[in-house]
Amino acid sequence: MQLGTNRNFGTGGPLTSGGLPATPTDFDVPRVLSGTDTSVDTADSTFTAIIGDPRNDENVIVSQFHHAMLRFHNQVVELLITAAFPGDIFSEARKIVTHHYQWCVVHDFLPRICGAPAVNAAIASVTAPVGSAFRMPVEFAVAAYRFGHSMIRNGYILNTSLPPAASTLAGIFQFIRVPLLPLFSNWVVDFNMLFITAHPVAGSFNNARKIDSVLANGLEAIPGGSGIMAVLASRNLRRGLALGLPSGQGAAGVFGVAPMTAAQLTSGLPPAEVALLNSNVGILLTKTPLWYYVLREAMVLRNGDELGPVGGRIVAETFVRMLKRDANSFMNVPGFTPSLPSSVAGTFTIADMLEFSGVLVQ
Repeated sequence: MQLGTNRNFGTGGPLTSGGLPATPTDFDVPRVLSGTDTSVDTADSTFTAIIGDPRNDENVIVSQFHHAMLRFHNQVVELLITAAFPGDIFSEARKIVTHHYQWCVVHDFLPRICGAPAVNAAIASVTAPVGSAFRMPVEFAVAAYRFGHSMIRNGYILNTSLPPAASTLAGIFQFIRVPLLPLFSNWVVDFNMLFITAHPVAGSFNNARKIDSVLANGLEAIPGGSGIMAVLASRNLRRGLALGLPSGQGAAGVFGVAPMTAAQLTSGLPPAEVALLNSNVGILLTKTPLWYYVLREAMVLRNGDELGPVGGRIVAETFVRMLKRDANSFMNVPGFTPSLPSSVAGTFTIADMLEFSGVLVQ
């Protein structure tokens, strides 16, 4: 896979193996350029990311993770070439990359988000014949999987070269836009500051916020939004209403889970929020919007560390159902276990994937 180049604005990204800052040169996704000189912002270059989904170039962290996945693929190709693989190298590389990424999602990401019991229950209980029809559940897309909005920070430290004040939430989006492209070398992300890796960085504090009903202030002014639709929470709630989502209590009833009580839903909230929930004869406490309900049950029942029984089940079962119905997923390879190098034998994590990709050290 082609990689993109960086405009030289000094050191950034991961440190060298000796722990020193370096200036990255090829730590970007490939972009549409008018010429070979990437140091010049030429008028007829669009700098559009040459990737399958433009949303993966939405902000600098997501874009840099896509770049890491390109490197992951390339490292697998190199592995196959070294091993003199006799078949179609691209096809085999795609299979290895896909299976290991899917393994990371099921065995690393989902247990952290949903809790291991919810993931294990989904694997054991979900029935989805290979090739069966699948539609993304609206309860997942518009409510449960939007739990991540509450985990976003107001600011991030992307590497040891940028001062903390530079890495605001607005900057994370701003620095992946024309005319600030190709990506400046000093804005290259050091993923050692976002994941637990073998190369910890002193002073890193990018841990996600807890899952709760409190959103970062920066999400009250979404780029491109206006009025109330510029506030992410309002947008989520209105979208859920427009699409006719069930209430949190309704979803709990379908799952056979005891719904949260009014006392639980209001526990620890500021007076103004409690008053709002109690308004209109308390209808929001008996028919709570699903997105808000998922956030509150995570905070009240799981201390904000993972999703609760309703949110966790929706998220875990959706992923498992997608994978079970896909004939090409790792779940339909009998006895599949990761084959790429990992820090713990028999497993494979996102940190292992980043290590193998070569993006953790320059």
